[in-house]
Amino acid sequence: MRIDTSGHIGNDLFVVGPPGMPVYLVDGSMPVLFDAGMTVLAQCYVDEIRSILGNRAPAFLFLTHVHFDHVGAAAFFKKTWPELQIVAAERSGEILARPGAIQLITALNAGSLAMAREEGFSPLFEQPFERVDIDIAATPDKRFDIGSGMTVQALHAPGHTRDFTSYWIEARKILIASEAAGCDDGTGYIQPEFLVDYDVYMDNLSRLSLFPADILCPGHKLVLTGKDAGDHMRRSAECARRYVSIVQTLLHASDGDIERVTAQVKAEEWDPRPWPKQPEQAYLLN
Repeated sequence: MRIDTSGHIGNDLFVVGPPGMPVYLVDGSMPVLFDAGMTVLAQCYVDEIRSILGNRAPAFLFLTHVHFDHVGAAAFFKKTWPELQIVAAERSGEILARPGAIQLITALNAGSLAMAREEGFSPLFEQPFERVDIDIAATPDKRFDIGSGMTVQALHAPGHTRDFTSYWIEARKILIASEAAGCDDGTGYIQPEFLVDYDVYMDNLSRLSLFPADILCPGHKLVLTGKDAGDHMRRSAECARRYVSIVQTLLHASDGDIERVTAQVKAEEWDPRPWPKQPEQAYLLN
């Protein structure tokens, strides 16, 4: 199935917040969160998490990477649940220690406020992004005990970013791949997400496709279950190869004029995509 709604998906997995900017919650004896969405939606996420967990608190927040729309509410979560342990790659912690990175994350989160208002999200948290420290490093293949015999396995998966980590819950057959699997825009087109290394991205996409996921969680808009999970991984690789072919053709035709090709790719690959989508500033930075 292709599920584009919030709420319970299956195997105790919940999509919290709008599907376009989700936080994933896996309930159990030690509830865990995956990613922290945007700052402006922080209160929305917390309200929905509390509606599911009641007075129980999540034990871990696993971050896939520290782009603005995946780390935005992390500090708010930490203030809400002080015992929450934040897990991310060591490189994620290094990025969050850079003043320039914090300035960019803050600016992009601030820029999302207008979009959130237009989409009618409520309640809105209008305070600026706050940086947060990483409590535990998600070293490659490290396993985290989340109770009842279940573990979360960290999967080093750079390509979208250098700090990227996907997560596998074998007992539930849930793969939190996020952008390492590309993102379906809701129309069936899968936007390639190899921002720093195409070859590594494709290698990791092949590796992640070997996990027998019953539930696949990309970064935005949809959750895939059953045969649609495997189909997404296959089509993601196809879309990435097509994208590279388009860019190579445009570069050849323009004698390597990168600015011209950037404008052409934006016109073909960003402009037609439905909202909510990556803000234009963030897309062009990529």
